[in-house]
Amino acid sequence: MVDINFVWLNSVHEPDFVYYDDTHDWWLLVQTKSYAKLHSPEGDVIIPPDTVMLYPPLAAASYEAYDGPYANYYVRFYTDEDFIEKLNLPFSVPIALRSPESMDSLFHVLEKEYFSDFAYRQQSMGMIMRLMVMKLAESVEDSSVTEQQRALINLRYDIQTRPDYQWTVAEMADRVHVSTGYLQSIYKKQFGVSCMQDVLNRRVDLAKEYLCSSAYSSQKIAQLCGYQSIEHFCRQFKIITGMSPLQFRKLSQLKQRRGEE
Repeated sequence: MVDINFVWLNSVHEPDFVYYDDTHDWWLLVQTKSYAKLHSPEGDVIIPPDTVMLYPPLAAASYEAYDGPYANYYVRFYTDEDFIEKLNLPFSVPIALRSPESMDSLFHVLEKEYFSDFAYRQQSMGMIMRLMVMKLAESVEDSSVTEQQRALINLRYDIQTRPDYQWTVAEMADRVHVSTGYLQSIYKKQFGVSCMQDVLNRRVDLAKEYLCSSAYSSQKIAQLCGYQSIEHFCRQFKIITGMSPLQFRKLSQLKQRRGEE
């Protein structure tokens, strides 16, 4: 059985934040969302965002903010099962995630279940925790990830979470430390889509969410999705979806009404 003690997303602390605990009786899984300094018997190490540490009960957990505010996701849990030990995961050490967006999604679903009153809430959380641990195992076993691939993964994560930002190929290339031409080549090879098309696809996906779940005008949605003009937004939306934002909203509302009947 897996029993969730607490789960929290976007926990943000001041730049002088320091954490130390060697008395906890639960498992602690932490995913950083900022740079942090990790303390261990082997010495201190600076770790980047989307690094995970898994601390077993009574293991010393020691880390602090580094060069600014500290942010993380974390979950505390108990288990009397041996699914973690069977995977031979390293404990209390930084693990670079192979797929940060997958772990983010699992954290979001876990939090929703934790604060719900769903009938199978406990069973669902147990299954989610097993998936999270397996994602860690994948990251540990996949030693083929290069620094450049990691930079690409981090870049795509930022694109997916900040589609409203005014992305340029030049800035993306600078972040990965390659030329613009080479970036476009390796990005498409890695993800199957060009970097700018990835931005546009994510912006349109975000626009769809707003059109379905809000009463915002197309002008407002265009701004929220990073467009400088309503005309540009409507043109790109139609190219990708085959319909205008207004047509998409009407179709969405029609489907919702039919679903309620």
